[in-house]
Amino acid sequence: MSSDTQLAALLLSNQLTRLDVAPLKAREFWGLVDRTDALGIDVGALLTDATVRAQVAEGDVSEQRLTGLLDATRAFAFEIERLGEGGITLLSGLDDRFPVLLRDRMQHRCPPHLFAAGATDALLHRRLAIAADAIDEVTEPIVRQAVAAAVVADWATVVGAPGQSGHGAGPAIDAVVLDEAGACGSTPIVVVADGINRAARSPDVRKLVQQQAFCLVSPFVPDTTASAATSRARDAVVQAMADRTFVVACADGTGPTWATALASVEREPASVLSFTGPGSRPGNAALVGMGAVDIDHIDTLHDHLS
Repeated sequence: MSSDTQLAALLLSNQLTRLDVAPLKAREFWGLVDRTDALGIDVGALLTDATVRAQVAEGDVSEQRLTGLLDATRAFAFEIERLGEGGITLLSGLDDRFPVLLRDRMQHRCPPHLFAAGATDALLHRRLAIAADAIDEVTEPIVRQAVAAAVVADWATVVGAPGQSGHGAGPAIDAVVLDEAGACGSTPIVVVADGINRAARSPDVRKLVQQQAFCLVSPFVPDTTASAATSRARDAVVQAMADRTFVVACADGTGPTWATALASVEREPASVLSFTGPGSRPGNAALVGMGAVDIDHIDTLHDHLS
């Protein structure tokens, strides 16, 4: 993608600067991309050609609104520079590093951009999401073996941020995944339910990002505060961007792990690998009954990552 294409895409969904016009929402952004694709027009042409803007304007996405967004280049460049000084990269949905699966699966609900920091090259690997309501002394070794299997197969693991997911007693799965990934020398992807600036306020997180120990990702405005709504949105992003999702322990019919795994099974059954060995929960078998791949022993996981 050309630099003009990237800049135009980012300006259209720009939430970093205050403008007189509203940035395009996800459905509006991807609808515009669909129209430019259908006309054989590069999105970058919108920066300089008013005729092209008139061609693709539709409904609430007026030519005037497009012009207002695309004319904010100078203020936007300042904000991008400020983010860059903090080690943060803004990836448009048209960037080669943006996960293609996220676009394909979420379609017009896909975030138009992602904020990323740390080892962003991890986004170019195949990705395994590891999910569970909670883990205990029986399932924790399963989680660690799953991370090891991903490392051997050269897949990046994807989880939520420590302290933002996991339910019930026992250690949170995200913390265990990160610990095991560190022990294996791999680079996981951590998707947060708040803005990347807020997530990076933690000294531990900043240190790990600076050390390129993981890739920190957020689809939200940098200073967003985590909430139940952003947590649900984050969970959807985690599973949509993952080539496969390994469900370790899942309640049947309830909870965020079930909700996101069910959506994945309904969309693409073979993308969900459901563990049914010791320590699994009723939801795991239910997912298999709906078409998820049955992983009855952790040693067989590697076969599905080759």
